[in-house]
Amino acid sequence: MTEKKTVKKPKRNLSKAAKIIIIDLCIIGIPLIIYLGILISAQLQTGNPIFGDRFNGDLNPAITKENISKLESEIAKLSGVEKVDIQLTTAQFRINVDAEDSADYAKLESLADGVYTRVNQELPITTYFTSNDGKKMYDLAINAYNFVDGENEEMKYVLLTKNANMSSPIKQTVSEPKDAELASELRGENETPETTETPEVAE
Repeated sequence: MTEKKTVKKPKRNLSKAAKIIIIDLCIIGIPLIIYLGILISAQLQTGNPIFGDRFNGDLNPAITKENISKLESEIAKLSGVEKVDIQLTTAQFRINVDAEDSADYAKLESLADGVYTRVNQELPITTYFTSNDGKKMYDLAINAYNFVDGENEEMKYVLLTKNANMSSPIKQTVSEPKDAELASELRGENETPETTETPEVAE
């Protein structure tokens, strides 16, 4: 019997250039796969709330729904108040007071002061709206206005602010510019119209 000779196929070794390309693809491909995974995961979680507390140890004591409800009721009893809306957003306690349309600035300022007094009675300013010992507390904003219409010159708006780092509140009339002359100039109201001279006709 004749023995069959097996012919060994020569091994094909990858060239150096091919090895470098494969290594480069791996180096680029692995981070790309991880990045795509993060994108897909983020896409799937879109719309879901992210739970966490960046005010850990702060805002203590906290303002409750009962506090808000009681304050709304008390502020609504003030003279000249038509509507009250209180919003607690993150660390800001915002009170919107819609007064009578006929209310002037003196009335709105008095109303803002009255609201501040009611807040202090329910939520003491030194406790809830003043930071101390490195602890962040709430910022207070009281918006008092006669109506909302930015195009109407009769709109009057007073803002009382007491940030947690402030020692006392400040009031400002938001609907009136601090520098009326500058505001008028920016609006172009001070510009005098150019007069065109008619050329003299020689006789």
